[in-house]
Formats: sequence, C-alpha cells, structure tokens
Amino acid sequence: MAKGSEEKIRSLVEETRRDHQKIKKIISLLYDREMENRLLGAKALGEIARIEPEIIRKRWNRIFYAFDDTMSCWGAAEALGEIGRNLPEMRSRIVLFLRKFEKDEVSCQGFIWAITRIGQVDRERIKDIIPDIVRFLDSRDLCLRAQAIWAAGELKIKEAVDKIRGFLSEREQAWIYENDRATLRNISEIAREAIEKLLHVEAPMEGQLSAG
Repeated sequence: MAKGSEEKIRSLVEETRRDHQKIKKIISLLYDREMENRLLGAKALGEIARIEPEIIRKRWNRIFYAFDDTMSCWGAAEALGEIGRNLPEMRSRIVLFLRKFEKDEVSCQGFIWAITRIGQVDRERIKDIIPDIVRFLDSRDLCLRAQAIWAAGELKIKEAVDKIRGFLSEREQAWIYENDRATLRNISEIAREAIEKLLHVEAPMEGQLSAG
C-alpha cells in the first residue's frame, strides 16, 4: 500500500484506539463511491481487529447487524474480510455471512476479495467457496472476471489455469482490489501474473499463513 495510504490507516486506527467512537468515521468510508476509500476503511478495521480486537468484539453486534440490514454499505464485504483475516475466532461466522454478498450486484467484487484475503491465511475455511471463485471467471461483468483472475492467482487455484490463459490476449482494463490497493489494470497483465503464481506452485496451499 502506498505510504500515504498507510499513514491514513495508521491515523484512523490510532484515533479509534484513543476514542472508540471514532470507529464511526472508519465505517463511513465503507459507503464511499471510491474503491480506494472503501479499501482504507476495510484495512483500518482489519488493523484494529489485529492489534486491539476488543474494540471490534465490543461493537461486533452493531457492526454485524448494520451490514446485515443494508447492502448500501458498498465496502461491507471488504471490511468483513479484513476483520475475518485478523480475528480468527470470528472467521467461521464471517465466511458464512459473506455468502450473502456473493450474488449482490454492488458487493460481489468485494466478496471475491474478502474471501481471498481470508483464504490467504486460512485456506481450509474457504475451500468450499473456491468453485464459486472459478465460476466468476465466466461472469459477464468485466470487473468480476478480473477480480476472480487475481483471486485464482493469490489462492493458487490450479484448476483455473486453462481458463485464465484465455484472458492473456484481453486488451480491456478493469478496476480491481489487490492486497493493498485498488487499481486499474489490464486484464492480460492480471492474467499473466496469476499464471506465474500458479505455475510456480508445487503443491496446493494448506494450513495457515501469517496474517498481515
């Protein structure tokens, strides 16, 4: 993530640690039209879950039901993904809840990213969703296809290699979430990077990796 974004996240987290009511400021970013701002909010919540999880635990019901009541919170899936990545005790519930976003037109790109972020540290928890990630490669929506290509590379979904090869000649561009940024990328570049990751895998990812 760019230095400026890292500083913004750090500032949001420190503000919230000093005054827990400031978490509302972070949550407000999840409603922003700009992907980068939604990502900032999600990453800030994830960092709070990592370094001071009690803030999230105390407000979990409020956060959970706020996301459950409305799909207008565009960054809800992303935020849940980061919380689940950094707060293992809530992963099962979060992964189950994230399923609600899978078919939501506004949130399904965030769903793919969120599942990927959790799967990077706990593949077992999201293994039943991997076929859905592969199916997104056939989506009519360009951004969903692009996000799924990225996800397949990150999660080392080897059965997706042949489909991803079909995108190597794509000239279109799409906005996607990467691990630490929202960016406009050429589909062909995303596909090439995903294939490089997939072809350098000797065995499927298993177990847990360190969060970060």
